[in-house]
Amino acid sequence: MAMPRKRKSRIDGTEHYRFKIDAYTPATIPMARLAQYMEQLAALLGERDGVHFRGLTKGSTVLNARVDREAAPKVHDRVVAVRAGDASVEAQRAFNALNTLLRADNAVGVLRDAAPRGAVVIRFPGRDQTEEKFIVRQQGSIDGFVTGIRGRDATIHVTLQSEGRQISGCETTRAVAKQLGAKLFEPVRLFGKGRWVRDGDGEWTLEHFRIESFEALQDSSLTDALATLRDIPTEWGDDAYNELVAGRKGPGSNKNGGH
Repeated sequence: MAMPRKRKSRIDGTEHYRFKIDAYTPATIPMARLAQYMEQLAALLGERDGVHFRGLTKGSTVLNARVDREAAPKVHDRVVAVRAGDASVEAQRAFNALNTLLRADNAVGVLRDAAPRGAVVIRFPGRDQTEEKFIVRQQGSIDGFVTGIRGRDATIHVTLQSEGRQISGCETTRAVAKQLGAKLFEPVRLFGKGRWVRDGDGEWTLEHFRIESFEALQDSSLTDALATLRDIPTEWGDDAYNELVAGRKGPGSNKNGGH
């Protein structure tokens, strides 16, 4: 993925964005539909008091937005996070809502900065995204190594290295983040509510996880773990091996009691 270009603000410090919908023109888009796009675009950009509507551009429907100087850095960071897939729940929800509107209108969308030859900030696949997803939201846990903690507001973003993959959709409170900070680059088990998505190939991906608590894990090898088990005082009967095998196979594994 190409890195976003360095932000170029105008002389007065404001920034401008253009959201293009290729399904309508300003003369044909229904007012109610336009209002839906504007509502979700405002949610995507955030900083609602500092973002203003500047009208429509002729041709395809292009919504123009101006961002006040004070809000510009936060809006920039927000759209970059959406592009990277590391946005807040609200921003990600707005991205999904815009994409749903575009798909329903048989359209695709693009958010650009409004500088001359403005760079593409976010692409919305819309009609090109035909794959159906199955989403599950439930309590769960994730094991991995804490690799990053960042954020300035009440919601803190946590990145985790788990099974060779980087997980960036985790959020938590400042209080939990402060405790997690002491476990940076150490193994932990995170508990909370997550949103998992299954694609057409049957592969599950974690989209978002709200961390409620955690526990530290021992970073020990299998050899060390077995040595620890051997040191536990216990008595092994003649049938111990058979009992272990039966326990490994689970209940109902014997011939007489199976289902």
